[in-house]
Amino acid sequence: MFGVAFMLDNPSTDYYSVNLTGITASSPTSPPAFNFTLHVENKGLVFENCFSHGQAAVSYAGVVIGEGPVPGVCAEPGRKGTAEVTALAHGGEGGAPLPDSQRKRLEDEMRSGSAEFDVEAKLFRDGHIRGPVVLWCKLGLQELQQPSDCKSFTDLGRRAMEQFWI
Repeated sequence: MFGVAFMLDNPSTDYYSVNLTGITASSPTSPPAFNFTLHVENKGLVFENCFSHGQAAVSYAGVVIGEGPVPGVCAEPGRKGTAEVTALAHGGEGGAPLPDSQRKRLEDEMRSGSAEFDVEAKLFRDGHIRGPVVLWCKLGLQELQQPSDCKSFTDLGRRAMEQFWI
């Protein structure tokens, strides 16, 4: 029975994407907040794909410059779910914790609209065998209205083995 359910509802076949909805700052010298929407598409046929909570990090040039919580999100079989996320930047009034050369490059890329960011999110399921999912996504300013695909990583196979066969 488990093998059939696994084939019908394998979370590694679900589809995840993010789209940047805005970058805001209270002043030109304050660090920005990254606002994005996380999309979860459940390609399964039987089980809902629900997450109780999560954590997201936004990085630029390999340096984490913002973090924020991901609220719970749920997608019924064959449907989509969304979660609005705000990742607040690190660094207080002085800006992101980047070396001067990277900070200046980021400022130039922000002005020209060519800045790209990495988003990593870990989504948790309380007390569920399917376990957490880790997402890695690329965001660019050009994708303000266009969702960007995410790569997803799950440990379902290992957790299933531990639960049922070990």
